[in-house]
Amino acid sequence: MIEITKADFDDWKSNKVTKAFFYAAEQRVEDCKEMLANSAGVDTLQDRFLVGMVQAYREMQDFRVED
Repeated sequence: MIEITKADFDDWKSNKVTKAFFYAAEQRVEDCKEMLANSAGVDTLQDRFLVGMVQAYREMQDFRVED
């Protein structure tokens, strides 16, 4: 396994490509929330899928070097 230092992680988090990636992830969260707001209850499996997507993106966004 490769050792990643806090400095490496901080450099990665401040990179413009990483910032763009996290912005895109946040946009996808907002898209999923909008879809849920407009169609919740119509298709339970779709609702669960969208909730899972939001949770996955949130977990990715909350990742810390300690993890």
